[in-house]
Amino acid sequence: MFKPGVTVWYSVKSLEQTIAFYKEKLGFEVNFHDPDSGMAMVNTNTQDCIIGFSEAEEVVPSTSSTVFEVYDIELTRTTLEQRGVRFVGETETVPGMTKLATFLDPDGHNFMLSEVLEAS
Repeated sequence: MFKPGVTVWYSVKSLEQTIAFYKEKLGFEVNFHDPDSGMAMVNTNTQDCIIGFSEAEEVVPSTSSTVFEVYDIELTRTTLEQRGVRFVGETETVPGMTKLATFLDPDGHNFMLSEVLEAS
């Protein structure tokens, strides 16, 4: 019934600022940008996972999180912090399951990094 893939869509204040963040800070590739309609999309490094954006006058930050799996959460967090990405709190550990770190995009939407812990 469903095709593989997912697109997550966010309202943003500034399309240009948003594109710069996702491209320069997170390393994602812009696959669509139409300034006239105020819409854009980026490919993440996850196959068939796209993030889309629509410009809006008023933006309410999403508190639900799109979660990106990483191999090394400490290294990834440090790299993103050096690029100017703002994290919320410390990296948390769910024993025997995962490590999680929450960061924000320019509009305050929540995103998370997740490193799956190896079974002991």
